[in-house]
Amino acid sequence: MTLLSPHAVDAVEDTTVRSQLRDAIALFAEPSSAPRLVAEGQSVSLPAEVMDAFRDVLGRFANGESVVIGSVSTLLTTSQVADFLGVSRTFVIQLIDAGKLGVEYRGTHRRVPLADAARYADDAKRERETKLDAIAALTARTGGYDGDPF
Repeated sequence: MTLLSPHAVDAVEDTTVRSQLRDAIALFAEPSSAPRLVAEGQSVSLPAEVMDAFRDVLGRFANGESVVIGSVSTLLTTSQVADFLGVSRTFVIQLIDAGKLGVEYRGTHRRVPLADAARYADDAKRERETKLDAIAALTARTGGYDGDPF
């Protein structure tokens, strides 16, 4: 495993550029036997998996999202994981101690695989959405919204 910082790219703010990205996604959505990348006159065939990842990144930029790119084997420090998850470093250590995040040790230093941090973020988001949906349903059933649709 490598200890590298993932590459973070800020969201595209320009709505014209985001629209152009959506147009590009539509071009790539058409089935092609061999998608190709062309740069400076050189053409390279792209495997389907790479094309899927490329479409995903374009879609995220088109939706105005920031993107973090890193290999699954990238190891993050606890501070980097905290920044990635938007929590404190102390909370990350508690997650590691509770077994909710994988960890590798480099001497006495904890390192968390990027894949584990991303998995935890996805799981936490799904859990949060489920709980919020349950609260909204309960509130709607008990008349907490006074009949106003939301």
